[in-house]
Amino acid sequence: MTQFDPSMLRARDRLVLLFVISCTLDALLVFLAKDLWAIARIAFTIAVMTCVLQGRRWAKWLLIVLCGLLAFALVALLLLLSSELSAVLTLGSWMIALSLVIPIYLVMSTDLNRYFAQQRQLRRSQAE
Repeated sequence: MTQFDPSMLRARDRLVLLFVISCTLDALLVFLAKDLWAIARIAFTIAVMTCVLQGRRWAKWLLIVLCGLLAFALVALLLLLSSELSAVLTLGSWMIALSLVIPIYLVMSTDLNRYFAQQRQLRRSQAE
């Protein structure tokens, strides 16, 4: 059985916390904007994050792209509608920050990347 050291588990837990905060803010934005179609986007992002936590490389890069697109869309929305937004402006600003922090953390955290590598190794050994 593969052992995960505490630093790897803390790195994973930080990522999960960032993601939960991001999804909560995203859900609040959906509620304020009354954009029910965005619920499917949130569900898709959660599914991708589940695959990320399993150590799937394609999911990690897809999540990075999704976060980048979300940050770009929020910046555009805030620039176009900033005079009409109040609560959405504040939430959107936090979402932009998280959409940039999550991909940076995914790429830069050595403990998190060791966790992903160990997850992949564990999956390979279970498949054999």
